[in-house]
Amino acid sequence: MRTRWAPAVRLCLASGTVGLLASACGAGVHRASAPASAPASTTSSAPPVTAGVAATTSLGTTTTSVLATSTSRSEPTTTTTVSTTTSTAPPPAFAPVIDQAMQTIQPRPPGLEAPDALPAAPGYVSAEATGLGGTYSVTLVATDKPVPVNSPQLAAVAARQSSDLGSFSTIPASSPAVAAEHVQGSQSSGLAPCAGPSSAATVPGATGATSCPTPQGVALNWHSAQWRVQVDGVGGAKAPVTTAATVAGWLVSHSLPAATGGVVSVSVPESSEAGSTTSTELMWYRGSDVYQVTALRDELAALDMAASMRPWPTG
Repeated sequence: MRTRWAPAVRLCLASGTVGLLASACGAGVHRASAPASAPASTTSSAPPVTAGVAATTSLGTTTTSVLATSTSRSEPTTTTTVSTTTSTAPPPAFAPVIDQAMQTIQPRPPGLEAPDALPAAPGYVSAEATGLGGTYSVTLVATDKPVPVNSPQLAAVAARQSSDLGSFSTIPASSPAVAAEHVQGSQSSGLAPCAGPSSAATVPGATGATSCPTPQGVALNWHSAQWRVQVDGVGGAKAPVTTAATVAGWLVSHSLPAATGGVVSVSVPESSEAGSTTSTELMWYRGSDVYQVTALRDELAALDMAASMRPWPTG
């Protein structure tokens, strides 16, 4: 960086008059010039010149200079500089548990991604990672204390559905066409098929929404950009409008990852037989890579996690 010089203070004597001249050049962060090797003393019948204060703030640096003090009783010229610099280091791109889990995945495909937003947990978020079968996946588990990645302790904890927070995966494909087929297959298997005619439905924020009966219940369907969205009420006779409106509102105010095509599937229990846990899955592809995010209980946690997916480890 090129050095910028701070205002220089010069005390000039001309025709018995004391003058205060301050000059400065450049912009940006100012640094005060070093004071003279010996203070200057002058005697003059001119009126006293009071002290002046100049402050410059730029890029988090504040420089305050008390400029000149001169009186007719030959008091010395004084220059005092106080400089305070505050800098804040950027936060890490990923949570430590994510970095630790991703580091265990070998070999790492070039399109590997991870979220920088984690689901809320009552205690700690621990993780299991795997790269088996061409699917590079991390499962997030709620624990009452930090547990190392892939610790045997997690197997027992993960068996309890209440501790399962969700997962994220990267699935490399051999070509964009194969990636598209993978997501289309997920639509066929992951979205409930209509078992009867569709009709227009009113869902705030979901333009063009339709409703149809499914083998599980009643589903609401619409599109958001390149994403197909379904909120299915499992075991109920009514469409899950409230949950659908929550999802639609999030999609209006947030952005999902850039995708060539994607699916959002939310299953909402509408009867005691269907359980009490909402499950959400997102799957999309970009180029030759397929990405997947799942979450239980909180559909917005899945959306937030998917929206925060970034290339790992660069962020």
